[in-house]
Amino acid sequence: MLINRDVLIGAVLKFKNDFFKFIDYINSQGGALEFPEAYYVRFYNQKVLSQDDASLKTILSLQSLLDGGIFTHRDKLKGSLVLSKVVYDLLIFLDVSRNKELSLAKFESLRTQMLDITTNIVSSEIGSDTYQEHLQLFWELISQILTTIKENIRVLHHKVDEVAEQYQLLDSGERKHNVNELYQLAQKLHERYVQPCLEFINPDLQLVNSLNFVQAVDYLIHYYRDDGNEALAIAIQYKLTAITSYYKDIRELSERLLAYLYSLSEERRYFMAIEQRFNELMETFVAFRHGGRKNLYLTPELEDIAEMRCFDGLSAHKQSFSVRFNRHPDKSMLQFKNYYEQIWRQPLKPKVDISQAPEAPDNKQKQRKNRIMQLTTCLPTGESIEDIHELIDSHLRATLPDFTLLDTLYGLEFYLPLLNKNNITQSRQRARLEDETYYLEYLRLQYHQTASAKGKHHG
Repeated sequence: MLINRDVLIGAVLKFKNDFFKFIDYINSQGGALEFPEAYYVRFYNQKVLSQDDASLKTILSLQSLLDGGIFTHRDKLKGSLVLSKVVYDLLIFLDVSRNKELSLAKFESLRTQMLDITTNIVSSEIGSDTYQEHLQLFWELISQILTTIKENIRVLHHKVDEVAEQYQLLDSGERKHNVNELYQLAQKLHERYVQPCLEFINPDLQLVNSLNFVQAVDYLIHYYRDDGNEALAIAIQYKLTAITSYYKDIRELSERLLAYLYSLSEERRYFMAIEQRFNELMETFVAFRHGGRKNLYLTPELEDIAEMRCFDGLSAHKQSFSVRFNRHPDKSMLQFKNYYEQIWRQPLKPKVDISQAPEAPDNKQKQRKNRIMQLTTCLPTGESIEDIHELIDSHLRATLPDFTLLDTLYGLEFYLPLLNKNNITQSRQRARLEDETYYLEYLRLQYHQTASAKGKHHG
């Protein structure tokens, strides 16, 4: 009697950490989904048989897992078990760190499949069985691509975070890889995994004698629109937009990884230069080994060191700046690195070219405003005014050269604060002012002097 697969999956997930070890072996061997049978027998004897639940021992027996499809094949000649692709995908879905990035070959395979399916759909008669089969394959493939891209971004985020962590360890001296190894790791991650994912959903990528993924789907969308099936075209467009919307996320990952690559390339250049120079220095000592010469000291007069120009001037530099580097012995290297990074972060200040110095600011506008303010203060404030705009306009036209309506607006700005705002009213009668270029339409502002104000004024 066969055991239900949901029961089998539940038992596998109960020991997921042990199954993760099988996943690690599979990934280390190229992803063929097979691992030694002895690994599972050891796991069963050590972990399962020690359980009090007797049914669990039956469920996780090798024969039960083979009958239930958890293991799809048992190779007795090689002594290996083949794990079901469904179970493999479920386990790596639970632990993103064990998932594998999609390579260029995988993206090319997806692009080719999409191009073939869209071509077959267009060439099939709409409504035929062949057409329906190809359309169903299209929906399955585009849904798979959407899921794959989303999951791949999660994996790439994890991988880039690992590079960042290794970079911090390298910077703090607790390194797992040297500069050269970490640079090659980051470079491979970008070129083999991040860049292909970015190019896969880039609509601007041009291929020779072929269509990219976005162009292939766009071709199908236009086909349905030309046929009058707008609903299906919109449904496909929605799926395509959902996929291409991840372009920004992948581009940010790419830029982040490129920043680490740039920093590592600089450090790698220094590292390789120092390593090369050290090897050259060691080669000069070969002739002196095994008693070839005694009492040999590293002095400036040594032939190989005398050819090195990188230490020239350090003696004079020490006399001038020794106080700046008089640090605590345990902290000197970290403090120097901090100082060095601060110097590099500071932008270079360009030298000022006196011959190209900017001209003094033009104060003509400011002077004209001051003149308008002086002229408006001479206008009456103690009597009634039927049209404030017209009063200011006529006064400035008569006194200012090159008058424009802009002068009237400036004058209005300066004159209104001189009046009692409680006595200013706005009529519904419209008026118009013009100059040679512009015109101004406005509602008349009137100023009515009160009797009390008149008495004070005459008194």
